[in-house]
Amino acid sequence: MKKGGFTSRGSIFVLVTTIFFSACGGSGGNGGGAGGGTAPGTPNGLTVNPANQQVSLSWNASSGATSYHVKRSTTSGNGYSQVAAPTSTSYTDTGLSNGTTYYYVVSAVNAYGESGNSGEISAKPQAVAVAPTVTVTPDATTLPYAQSLAVTATVVGSGGTPTGTVALSSGNFSSPVLTLNGGSDTFFVLPGSLPVGSDTLTVTYAPDPSSSAQYSSSSGSAAITVTAAGNTSVAVNIDTLSNRHAISPFIYGNNEGDPSAIADVGYTFARWGGNDASNYNWKLQTRNSVADWFFETYGGAGDSVQFITNAHNAGSHALTTMPMMDWVAREAENSTNHNWSFSVTTFGAQCKVDPYNTDAGNGQQPDCKTPITTQPVTTAYYPLVDTAGDCTTGNCVNRDEWAQALAAAFGGGTCRVPYSSITSCHFYDMDNEPDIWNGTHRDVHPVPSGYDELTKVFEKEATNLKTWDASAVRFGPVFCCWWFYWNGANGADKSNHGGVDFLPWWLNQVYWLDQINGARTLDVFDIHAYADGGPTSGFNDQQLRAATVKAAKFYWDPATVNPDTNNTYTTNEEPNPGIPFVIPRSKAMANAIYPGTPLSFTEWGAGFAPNNGWDFSTAITDADTLGIFGREGLSFASRWGGPSTGTAEYQAWKMYTNYDGAHHQFGTLSISAQHNANPDLFNSYAALDSSGTVMTIMILNKDDSNSANVTFNLNGFNATTYTAYTLKSTSSSAIQALSPAPWSATQSFPPYSITLLLVSGSQTSKPASEWYLNPDDLMIPASGTGTLNPEITSGTAPVTLASAVFDSYEGAAACNGSLALTNPVITTTNPAVITVNAGTSPGFCHYTVTGNDGTVTQTEGGWVVVGNPAATLTRTTDPQGGTAGSTITLAATLAPGQSGGGAAGASVLFSTSAGSLQNVPVGSEQVFSGSKVLAITNNSGLATVTLALPGTSGTQVQVTAEGQYALGHPIVTFSEKTQ
Repeated sequence: MKKGGFTSRGSIFVLVTTIFFSACGGSGGNGGGAGGGTAPGTPNGLTVNPANQQVSLSWNASSGATSYHVKRSTTSGNGYSQVAAPTSTSYTDTGLSNGTTYYYVVSAVNAYGESGNSGEISAKPQAVAVAPTVTVTPDATTLPYAQSLAVTATVVGSGGTPTGTVALSSGNFSSPVLTLNGGSDTFFVLPGSLPVGSDTLTVTYAPDPSSSAQYSSSSGSAAITVTAAGNTSVAVNIDTLSNRHAISPFIYGNNEGDPSAIADVGYTFARWGGNDASNYNWKLQTRNSVADWFFETYGGAGDSVQFITNAHNAGSHALTTMPMMDWVAREAENSTNHNWSFSVTTFGAQCKVDPYNTDAGNGQQPDCKTPITTQPVTTAYYPLVDTAGDCTTGNCVNRDEWAQALAAAFGGGTCRVPYSSITSCHFYDMDNEPDIWNGTHRDVHPVPSGYDELTKVFEKEATNLKTWDASAVRFGPVFCCWWFYWNGANGADKSNHGGVDFLPWWLNQVYWLDQINGARTLDVFDIHAYADGGPTSGFNDQQLRAATVKAAKFYWDPATVNPDTNNTYTTNEEPNPGIPFVIPRSKAMANAIYPGTPLSFTEWGAGFAPNNGWDFSTAITDADTLGIFGREGLSFASRWGGPSTGTAEYQAWKMYTNYDGAHHQFGTLSISAQHNANPDLFNSYAALDSSGTVMTIMILNKDDSNSANVTFNLNGFNATTYTAYTLKSTSSSAIQALSPAPWSATQSFPPYSITLLLVSGSQTSKPASEWYLNPDDLMIPASGTGTLNPEITSGTAPVTLASAVFDSYEGAAACNGSLALTNPVITTTNPAVITVNAGTSPGFCHYTVTGNDGTVTQTEGGWVVVGNPAATLTRTTDPQGGTAGSTITLAATLAPGQSGGGAAGASVLFSTSAGSLQNVPVGSEQVFSGSKVLAITNNSGLATVTLALPGTSGTQVQVTAEGQYALGHPIVTFSEKTQ
């Protein structure tokens, strides 16, 4: 018999003993057991401690227990599974999922059975919040007080990228809180924010909710030393009777469409341009983003006609763009209108696609270099035609209608451009950077644009524009950049055109075509001129700032070598190809090739520093560049990009255009302001107002480590009082005006500052006549000659020139050669004549001319860009006459010599005094006939024309053949006589 019951025959009786356990929320265990003992009591006191992927449990011991059963569920109240049987009163459950809630109960066990479950307890394991590593990296560890500081904070964790915020502090300085982007961010500390001396930069990290469970707050630090400013001494010599010339009002321009910014800054010139201006549809107000963004059409591109009105209402003048390509954007993209050029569906996989529109590709195969097609893709465009009669496909946009609307918006008014005949305000860029159409617009123009194409299309559209708007002022060629100035986009074109560099070839060809056609098409010689900083990818921020503050020397300095050595070998004919010298070089080219054509930069920029526009180095370089444009006689300029409202750069512009909030400007008559400082660290400009009683002096202290203690020497001006307007890096949010004070010849200018001195007084001796060298810069071949024709620009007194000499200037040594006063007297009706005899060596040669008008003696200076020795032209076929009314053949042979050019494909202009010429074509050359024709040399350098002699015997006919100016402008004359 078993204990607890008995058995009898015929009936079975079972004795059941029931044991009750008290267990909150738990299920009953096995009660009772064999051997006469009792099961242990139910455990109590269960606690949990969650951690990363684990939960630690502990409980009170149960009397008689030999082990315990730990049970787990992910559902409260049921579904428990045993996970362990420890013999102690604790257990750590591992391998769990963070963020999941687990429910636990524990029961006690011995030889007599298992107790009921304990009360349920829950726990949610989480990653342990650990302190990530915060690295603080300033862009300099020793910093001048006037310099800005970029501090990069990097936060690195062990289990992923921390998210949250960082804040920088140092001494009493505290930064705004920044939100991490990919685990890092950069603080831009304004100059003057940190105290002088040694200190610690501390960055504190605070996790956001998505990282707070994994990462705790943390900090890192780096040492910084801020140095106090030193002092340097500078002498500035201002001479009111040296290099006097008008400053064009149109150099203070920007590619800006916001009327409020135009009005506030006082921009004198607002440009509607850019890559997508070449395909702007004025009817739909759409543009195609071209290579800038996956060749997609977008709407809301603005109203080009209203732009002109807005600019005028803001007190400025507008420059618009008249496209010369034949395509404008269709309707903007929408759910049913997919207007992009390189559809992946159509053309297949491509190198890149728009991340927001993966069907729009960049037109390159996955190798990122092979075009997806070599044919034009025009599906995102409508045709742009000259007139309605030219439309053959429907949905055309007409240039003539557009030009007439623009002309009406331009209206009347006068815009006088110094030293040019321009008086109209109807300004047009003839397209935008056509030299690189095959890059920016490779969908509709996949073939590199060439010498002939760009000349012909300009002549055609510039001529047509003048018929639609008789007041049009046409800017061209609007070429892109340094390399393309000299080479163009088609690598074979230079050798096929006499080896002549692209830009001077284009200018020369347009000039000759205008002579042949009897009308000017080019009114302004316009290029885009970005200061080249060379390879800067390896520069730290301080090096970028140093490169920025000296970048403006790209435009004027005869000794500054282009830091981009790839640009040293770009030209065939230009002297000193490694030195940009952009303004004098370009002016000399225009003055020699197409006289009377002013120079323009409708896109320029000179900033490489971080936070471009906010960093003071960009501000000070913009101020430097604007001063250079006035001093060097640029006629038009508009910066591309910036300045943004509220930046130091924005305030720097106002120093020239609106320094007092009343739109008073820098003076209008530039005068000499020489100094003895390093131009990388200091520069000065000066001008007089129209009355001659106010002098404006712009002082740029580009040195971030030293104040400039300046001694002023004023010649020709009695200064009485002055007011200083200052913008400095340590307080660059606004221009500070000081109260008027008596003039002081010794003043101090803080590091990294721009200061305008408004000086009242009078000229000790005012010139009776203002005169100008006409031109001041000129291109002449080595051992060649050129002519200057100084003229009176205001006043009536004659001016007698006393001397003209080559001299050393701005780091350029004096050249050999000479200047002869062929006619030394300038009158209001007759200019003087100075014959320039260039030396034998190519280079940049400065000269100075001295003249007296009976009241004062003035000096004016300029540059002669001496090129390679000239090519030669010789008469090859010269019959020296023929029967009246007959036709004879004339030929000249071009020998390039040391000019840098080649014999084949060169243009030669033939002109006759009587009879009619016709060129003998070479290949597909255009046929000309008349008193002037162009002939192209064959592979032997031979250019041939026929001359139809006059019908009267005894007539003397003179035919002149001219080679291009870039080749030294060789000339040969044929003398023919009818029999």
